[in-house]
Amino acid sequence: MSRSPDIAIIGGGIIGCAAAAFLTERGASVTLLERTAIGAGASGRNLGVIQHPFDPLLAPLYHDSLDRYRRLVDDASDFSVPVEPAGLLLLNREADAVRRQAAHFMTATPELEPAFLDESSLADAEPALAPGFSACWLATGYPIPPDSATAAYAALAVRNGATLRIGLSAEPWIDAGRVRGLRLSDGATLTANAVLVAAGPWSPPLVDSAGSWRPIHPTWGVTVQLRLSEPLRHVIEEDEVDSVNRPAAATARAASQADGEPQSLFSMASADGISTLGSTFLPSEPDPTAITRLLLSRALRFLPSITAAEVLQTRMCARPQSNDGRPFIGPVHGVEGLFVCAGHGPWGISTGPASAALVADAIIGQGTIPSELLASRRI
Repeated sequence: MSRSPDIAIIGGGIIGCAAAAFLTERGASVTLLERTAIGAGASGRNLGVIQHPFDPLLAPLYHDSLDRYRRLVDDASDFSVPVEPAGLLLLNREADAVRRQAAHFMTATPELEPAFLDESSLADAEPALAPGFSACWLATGYPIPPDSATAAYAALAVRNGATLRIGLSAEPWIDAGRVRGLRLSDGATLTANAVLVAAGPWSPPLVDSAGSWRPIHPTWGVTVQLRLSEPLRHVIEEDEVDSVNRPAAATARAASQADGEPQSLFSMASADGISTLGSTFLPSEPDPTAITRLLLSRALRFLPSITAAEVLQTRMCARPQSNDGRPFIGPVHGVEGLFVCAGHGPWGISTGPASAALVADAIIGQGTIPSELLASRRI
């Protein structure tokens, strides 16, 4: 290359692209390498909603990310975020369970303004839903096209002067306890003063090739994009949302199912006329055709009109699921100049920009990271 970057980034997801944008804003020279395509993983194949993560430690990241998205709207003509939340509906056939859920959120996160909707009120709020459900309404859920945020940050990074190299994989080049840059899949090397690993579920072996650091693993998700005659007004989820970021609980529940079918929870969000149906939480890569049939079949319990929907495409990705449901952010212990930001599970779009800002601050020697999110923490 004609110049050496101050900072090299591995991974073209929401974290890598947002970090590239923030670092170049501060005058850093940045080169980002992505193996396949910008937003090729969970950052482009998610449900398509910015949503509160129901974790008091991650909540500030959600709020800061939402603020950063609003500022991004000013810099990107083709990116937008709803001014007000669409509202999240957590569905359950047991009204008493919904009341308990609403009471729980009133205590844990009163900012979400939880409200109980009985069957009649729910029918008024979301007429397309099947009868027999009650819901807990929460003041969160900002639908956006699934890949739009990552694409907008990548475009901003390029406008700021970042270099994006697509189609090359890379690994940190480490010598004598200090990062020297990257070793590229084409045999070349790229020198850099710092390296950020933001490769989602594939980050651990890049951070530690010896295999002793493996707190992040892939959890496979499949979503189906549909065109409904009447898009949903709200973001809809089964009232087991707390298991989304606890893969062990999801796996145990799946094992107890009589039909032996893969674990899935009904969820749906609509943006720009496209509705995304989800989702699965699987330990290994599934057959997308079989999973599509499963998701559509189970969705009928909640949304009868789905039988008339046009199926546009099925999308599959591996989420970077951490063992404790929280990301790892900051410097890598024992290697000067090496940083990581990964492990957001299903909350990458919802908390990614704020996480990227934290690690960008760490790289340039500013700011602090909560100890519970540090890359060096033990779990």
